[in-house]
Amino acid sequence: MKIAVIGAGVIGVTTALELASHGHDVVVFEKGSGIAQQASFATAGFMGPAMMQSWTAPGIPFKTLRKVLFGSDTHAFHGLSNLPFSWFWQWQKASNHPSYKLKLEALQRLAFYSQEVMTGITEQYGLQYENSQGCLLICRQEKDLKNYQLQLDLMAENGIIFKKIDPIETRKLEPALSEDQTFHSAVMFPNDAIANCRQFSLLAKQQAHLLGTEFRTSQEVLPLMPEAPQVIRTVSGTSEKYDHVVVCAGIHSNALVKNLGITVPSLAVHGYTLSSSVRQLIDTPVFGVMDARHHVSIARTGQRIRVSGIAEIGRNKKAPEECVSLLYKVLNDWFPGAAKTHESVQVWRGTRDVLTDGVPILGHSGIKGVWLNTGHGNHGWANSCGSARAIADMVSGRECEVDLKGLGIERF
Repeated sequence: MKIAVIGAGVIGVTTALELASHGHDVVVFEKGSGIAQQASFATAGFMGPAMMQSWTAPGIPFKTLRKVLFGSDTHAFHGLSNLPFSWFWQWQKASNHPSYKLKLEALQRLAFYSQEVMTGITEQYGLQYENSQGCLLICRQEKDLKNYQLQLDLMAENGIIFKKIDPIETRKLEPALSEDQTFHSAVMFPNDAIANCRQFSLLAKQQAHLLGTEFRTSQEVLPLMPEAPQVIRTVSGTSEKYDHVVVCAGIHSNALVKNLGITVPSLAVHGYTLSSSVRQLIDTPVFGVMDARHHVSIARTGQRIRVSGIAEIGRNKKAPEECVSLLYKVLNDWFPGAAKTHESVQVWRGTRDVLTDGVPILGHSGIKGVWLNTGHGNHGWANSCGSARAIADMVSGRECEVDLKGLGIERF
């Protein structure tokens, strides 16, 4: 079959690779000039179910709103007109609904499956990219650990391995941790991993290309039309009909499908990452490290230290370099001297599409020939390979290997 994929981030690229591996004729459309240049460019790198922090849980919306409105290092807000009250109301309802636990479970299930699929793809195609095994959640105080208890309980129920450890054992595992920084405890996730999202995306693109996939960059797709939903029209004036269209366009997905009567209730949430060269390997983290209080991650990928965090809503007129003081603080709290932060530092601001119930839309749109793989928020990298295979199986008429309950568009 002839299939169009809209979007060439990690979600679109892995979807194209899976579809091509099924023998389909695939064309990928990307409005940008290259592959994985937006939300997939400088992700934190965490792979696996452990760091799947659902946005939907009792109390989270109002806690977040207080941080946004009254000032917080971890959250930023710009302009009252940018506060999406209708989106917030739907988020609040989703958080109070009894099924909120099922949302987190769905995220963890998809991430676990995605990790398995990614391992298989890596071995099948012999891909080599920066990666390391193991992740560590550090809790500054006891309440930080309590705030994470729901996720831990679900992991235990689903057989996900983790271990709570005290500061002494934590420092044995992570010897570069600053001796000046005290903390309550940590949780070790041995089977989670860190991997370079953009490197993987570029390698997956090469494999998809070898299987016949065509990548058309700098090709912005116009909104799909109800009289011909499988026709791809571009700003440059081209028009072409496909058997199927898979929308993997992140925050731009809603605009692409709104004429079809489909609503993707997404919110643009911006995050920041700073990347710097390693100063001394002995001073860098062994594992991927997450600060539970500030929701800031630190990881070494190759010869770089990457620090990610902050949730920002609205248009910020400041340069990204002026907005990352918290990232520097957390890095210096835990691994002072690990990175060459006084030299060239790359600061990146990326945009994620967060849905009102915190989990992606994965499956058929309800319109013949149109499929959705979008709304992953900050879990896109962790869920990419699994969601790609699930979509490819569905488009090909095969049975999915993962339970997709709660991830369809019908919930909206």
